[in-house]
Amino acid sequence: MRLILSSTLLLYAVFTPLAGAVDLDVSGLQSALAAIAKGFDGRIGACVQSDSRTACILDDSRFSLQSVVKLVVGVAVLDSVDKGRWRLDDTVIVHTKDLSLFVQPIAKLVGASGYRTTIGDLVRRAIIDSDSAATDFLIARLGGPSSVQAVLNTKRIQGIRVDRDERHLQTEILGLTWAPEYVDAAVLDQAIREVPSVRRQQAYAKYQVDPRDTATPNGMASFLLRLAGGEILSRSSTAYILKAMSECKTFPDRLKAGVSSGWQIYHKTGTSGSWDGLTAATNDVGILVAPDGSRISVAVFVADSRSDATSRAATIAKISSAAIAHCR
Repeated sequence: MRLILSSTLLLYAVFTPLAGAVDLDVSGLQSALAAIAKGFDGRIGACVQSDSRTACILDDSRFSLQSVVKLVVGVAVLDSVDKGRWRLDDTVIVHTKDLSLFVQPIAKLVGASGYRTTIGDLVRRAIIDSDSAATDFLIARLGGPSSVQAVLNTKRIQGIRVDRDERHLQTEILGLTWAPEYVDAAVLDQAIREVPSVRRQQAYAKYQVDPRDTATPNGMASFLLRLAGGEILSRSSTAYILKAMSECKTFPDRLKAGVSSGWQIYHKTGTSGSWDGLTAATNDVGILVAPDGSRISVAVFVADSRSDATSRAATIAKISSAAIAHCR
């Protein structure tokens, strides 16, 4: 544990404010963002922030978080660590009843007697692997989604809502209500097949306009910049979560694909399922660090698009590329 914290403290040094902060060409970047969004099949909300400047499109519109919420949950957990309630090396056991649905690599490790691990490991799995079981376990241990939201409120983080865990959000999108037996993927798959298409359509349409579990691009970009600057968590906890973000494995063809040589990225992705050719959420949010150590935050949400996954990812990559190009 001491070795982990030592390495993360070294990482934190990258985010120490420097004398030469990034200055954004806001006018040029605003035009670039508008050009990227023009003619795209879907709704794009994006915000780029430096310490003093902001460029956005649809900055105060709401977009579904999807797995971006796993970063927010990680912050809530590390806030409990900072308050002395938990330790990163606290041992926990994940049992079959604790499993969630869809993306949960940890499920393969859960045997008859469960899987013994630590709080810190679950935070990393939630962010690096986008593991829904790790996330839901942590949400439950915190006291539920309202406890995560309480941390956001206490920290005066605006524009981000956390209302449900993965189990309840994802099943509601499908026209189902979470039931304990759905921890068995075969049972869940059968239940999904039995949902009438009309109900599926109605549930998906409701999800598209649901304000729950959403964020605004401006609120998310501000949250990221404050996180990077050490305003939300302690020095060691900031370093821990940023290290996990730097190792994010999911969708390297999004923000990461637009990052120039010499720059670094710390990010978290999120993606909804699709229905009738429409994908409600394709997201990537993160912190970009210049070769001199100065930083900007970038939050991109692509909603209600019929474009294929490659096109949606390429659009997000264009935004990180444009953000870097308009740094002065």
